[in-house]
Amino acid sequence: MVVCQDRPPLKLNDERYLFLETRQPKPDKQNVMAKYRDKGIKTVEAFDAARELSPEYVMIVDADDLISNRLVSYVYQRPNFDAFCLKTGYEWREGSSHFSLRPSFNQVCSTAFVWRFNERLFPAWLGKTYTKRICDQGHNLVEAAMDAERFQVDKIYKPKAVYVTGHFNHLDETLHHLTIKRRIKDLVLSTWRDRGLTPELKTEFGLLHESTK
Repeated sequence: MVVCQDRPPLKLNDERYLFLETRQPKPDKQNVMAKYRDKGIKTVEAFDAARELSPEYVMIVDADDLISNRLVSYVYQRPNFDAFCLKTGYEWREGSSHFSLRPSFNQVCSTAFVWRFNERLFPAWLGKTYTKRICDQGHNLVEAAMDAERFQVDKIYKPKAVYVTGHFNHLDETLHHLTIKRRIKDLVLSTWRDRGLTPELKTEFGLLHESTK
């Protein structure tokens, strides 16, 4: 399901894709808080629509992030888990020729969880209580909340999602620039963390036709 202000000009004849045009106006690109509110409203609208579809699993994916084409099969091969938490992922600066391994991925990127769609995990949105929140809260709080409830969570350390940065639409880019300390740290760790953007990785994450430098 894609929630957007304007349906993208894609010619898709695939019933698995559902486009939901939000009733909200486009946020001001210069207003960071307006963009965060827009994202929150779209998430609520997506969950409202999902109630009608009754999916087995849900995953919230930011429009600019990427997920592995192997993730769905991975999840369905492990039916005993309530949720999946991506503990390690890749970070990619758009246009770069490499991915960087990003530990604690679920703390920095919201595209980091797959959940069963039920009221045990989403009591505020699907249940009858509005005071208890588990998975329907900030992504940096979700893992601890699930552990506290003793859910069966598969914590995945092999990267299956990409946190994309380096463009104006990325919310964090408008909040801060990398500090000198962060730049030095990334440079020191780059030998261990960086992975060349091979044809195999491009295929896995849908970047086969992406030009890099």
